Amino acid sequence: MPDRPPPAPPALSDVALRETLDLLGQVVASMSARIDKQGERIEALAKAVEKIRSAAKRTEQQTDPAAYARFIGAEVETALDGVLDQFAAAIRAIRSDHETTAARLKELEQAEEAALVRLRQEIDAAARWRGRVPWVWAGAVFTALLLAVVLKGSL
Repeated sequence: MPDRPPPAPPALSDVALRETLDLLGQVVASMSARIDKQGERIEALAKAVEKIRSAAKRTEQQTDPAAYARFIGAEVETALDGVLDQFAAAIRAIRSDHETTAARLKELEQAEEAALVRLRQEIDAAARWRGRVPWVWAGAVFTALLLAVVLKGSL
């Protein structure tokens, strides 16, 4: 079978052509109106998306872990400053008391050592005196005998 071109459609009359052109005009106008409405909707959606992006950005900044940690750190520092200052003052007072106590303890140890030395010297002196007591008694008895003899001879 030989290739034959398809038969040509019959030509349109002027009235049919005008009606077709009018219909095409109406279709184009309708499509243009729809495209305009779609453009408006796209612009509204773009604005909504921009608002959402802006809100997301603000939320991200508000929920930034580093910024939130800095905020919490500042609040904790503010809350604990007074307590930590009191602790520091207490530590200084304890350290000062410790130094004072250590100095007094050293003085007491020196005083105790001096008292022990003095007691040892007194004990040594008492021991020496106890060693002399028999000689003192012997001297006293000898003196009493000597006085008795002298007094008996002078009488």
